[in-house]
Amino acid sequence: MKYIVDNFRQFLTEAPKQSYIHDTGAISLYHYTRPNKETLVLEPTYKKSHYSRREYETASTPRIFFYLDPSQKERFFGSSALYTVDVPADRVYDMGTDPLDYIKKARHPVYGLRKGMEWDQLLEAIREDYDGIFYSTSNFDVVAWFRPVEVTRVPPEEQAQLEGNIER
Repeated sequence: MKYIVDNFRQFLTEAPKQSYIHDTGAISLYHYTRPNKETLVLEPTYKKSHYSRREYETASTPRIFFYLDPSQKERFFGSSALYTVDVPADRVYDMGTDPLDYIKKARHPVYGLRKGMEWDQLLEAIREDYDGIFYSTSNFDVVAWFRPVEVTRVPPEEQAQLEGNIER
């Protein structure tokens, strides 16, 4: 079991959170959605359309998913509008390094982190102390945000630049 957790931890540490922190101490988060308004308030309540089945099966803790690099967006977002917000980096817990051992504390001694059980406990414990969590998948870096947050629409030309579709 320790082997699985160690490999999972290595998997989560592919991109360091530090590489996304601006000189101001903030991290820029990016979210794709269909409404095309200047600003939106995103609420981290569970809605089937906002979660993949896999994410909800893993943990039902309400959260909003943000990219840290729009050029890593998944194809199914197509031409959806891009929104952004800068958040304090110290309010985002780094699950890749897990400096406070939340994973170790939540992990079942035999079964590890089970979907809908220890995963919920893990995210709820982190949510008590932080506003979001940072982690990397094999395809992109993510912040899952636990609180309502106001985001601002990225102008189409800037969105294309951020996605790597035109030169800057």
